[in-house]
Amino acid sequence: MKNIKIQLILFYSIIPILYHNYLIADSNIKINISDNVPPQSGYNNLNKLEGLIIDLSVNIFRNYSFSAFPLARALEETKNEKNSLIFISRNASRENEYQWISPIYITPVFIYTKIGWIKKNGASLNKLSSIGVINGSSLILTLSDKKFMGEISTVTSNEQNLKKLLNERIDGWIEGSIVAEYIIKKENLSFTNFDKIGPILNNKTWIATSIKSDKEFISAASLKINKFKTSSVYSEILKKYSAQPVDYGNE
Repeated sequence: MKNIKIQLILFYSIIPILYHNYLIADSNIKINISDNVPPQSGYNNLNKLEGLIIDLSVNIFRNYSFSAFPLARALEETKNEKNSLIFISRNASRENEYQWISPIYITPVFIYTKIGWIKKNGASLNKLSSIGVINGSSLILTLSDKKFMGEISTVTSNEQNLKKLLNERIDGWIEGSIVAEYIIKKENLSFTNFDKIGPILNNKTWIATSIKSDKEFISAASLKINKFKTSSVYSEILKKYSAQPVDYGNE
């Protein structure tokens, strides 16, 4: 009788684990992404999605689908539906709107100015009268936290930010180095055309989901993500994009 009880306990202990694994292994995982922040995520010339977030996703999950939107809509879509994922920065304004599953990579954030601007004006944040940023970006709150007193100019693409900076319609452009330096190179410009203030912060990107999502889904996703972060593929992907790994075990 005792053996039967032990077997039943083991059986009912294993069932939830198998169920978690089933959810993440055999279900289609919807991943909402921003469609215009290359090389993190975006469309290439063949109209196919590519980038750091895409490479990470396809190596973490077996079955997946991507829904690409402007950042603000991607945030809203994930917030309002359960059991979908998004790669975003964590901050006070988002803290209670999502469940934060796991950090996935880190990138330094700078304010880019035209060459010579810092020499003439200094590197103080509030010497800048205006700073460009992507609409919906967590960096808007970063500027507020840093007590920036000038104009925050929001746009839908970093190509717009770069153009406005070059045309002196903004004094600075705030962005992670992965994205900003990709855009500069894409536009056939030299990094020597720009100065940088910072890093303003080392921005940690998380994989998050809606507060409506199932506990089983979150648990299963967390297991898959944390297992992947111990693999050599994780390191190889981050190196490809010049991203920094999360210190696994000290999150």
